[in-house]
Amino acid sequence: MAKEKDILLDHDYDGIKELDNDLPPWWVYLFYFTIVFSVVYFIYYHVTDMGDLPIAELHKEYDPNWEKSSSDGPFSAYSSPFTVSEGDMTPYLQEQFSYYIGQNVTSEALMMTAMQRANTEQLEKLKQAFPNLWEKLITSEGPITAKAIGESTAAGTSPPMEDIKPLIDAGSLTEGKDIFIRNCVSCHGANGEGGIGPNMTDDYWIHGAKMSEMVYIIINGVPAKGMIPWRGTLSDEQIIKVSSFLQTLRGTNPENAKAPQGELVELAEGEGE
Repeated sequence: MAKEKDILLDHDYDGIKELDNDLPPWWVYLFYFTIVFSVVYFIYYHVTDMGDLPIAELHKEYDPNWEKSSSDGPFSAYSSPFTVSEGDMTPYLQEQFSYYIGQNVTSEALMMTAMQRANTEQLEKLKQAFPNLWEKLITSEGPITAKAIGESTAAGTSPPMEDIKPLIDAGSLTEGKDIFIRNCVSCHGANGEGGIGPNMTDDYWIHGAKMSEMVYIIINGVPAKGMIPWRGTLSDEQIIKVSSFLQTLRGTNPENAKAPQGELVELAEGEGE
C-alpha cells in the first residue's frame, strides 16, 4: 500500500485514480522485437531484394521459368502473371486448360473467346494483358466482306448477305432472344433500350438497320467503339437468329430508352430484309 502511494499519479477521473506502473517486461521485449523484425524484413525484401514479394511468388507459381527482373520492385508497373513473352500463356495455365477443358482447345482460342465475351472494363484488362492476342483477334483473316458470312467455316455453307432474310418462325425468334439475353444485354439493355451500346428499338441507326447490315456488324464488330466481333463465338445460324430477333425490337418503345444515335432510317415494309 505504501508503494502505491509513491506511484499514485495526481489524476482523478470520476473517482478513478491512476498508478504510474511500468509496462510489463514481456510487452516491452515484444515491442522491441517487432521493431527489429520490421528492419530485418525491410532489408531482406525491399533493400537487398533477396526475398520474393507476393507478386513474384505468384509469377513463379504460374510460370516456373519466370525470372525476376532488375526493374521489378514494390513500385514497378504491374505485369500479369498469366503471360510470358509475346503474350503467350504460361505453362501452368496451359496445363490447367488441358486438364479441365481438353487438349484440343488451345489456350489462345480460349483467351480470344474471353475477349469477345468481356464487358468494356474486362476487355481493357485483357487487352493490356494479352496485346498480341487482341491484335490477332481484330486483324486475323481480315474483316468479312458483305458478300458472304462465315468465311471461317467451310466454303459455301453460308448464303450471300444480300440474300439473308429475317427468320419469322417463333422457334428461331425465341432462340435469337435467348442469344441476345446471354450476350448482348450488358451493352444494349434487357429490352434493347440501350446502355453502353445504342438503343436498338428506335429508327436511328449508326451502322444501318437492314438485315444484311446488322449481320455484318455482329460478325465483324466495331472494336473502336467496344463492339467486339462475334464470329467464332456465335455460329452463322445463331447470328442470323439474333439479327432476326433484333429486327422485331424496332418500334417497341421500352422504358428508359437511350436517346437516339446515328441517322434516321425509315424502312419500308420488307426493306429491312
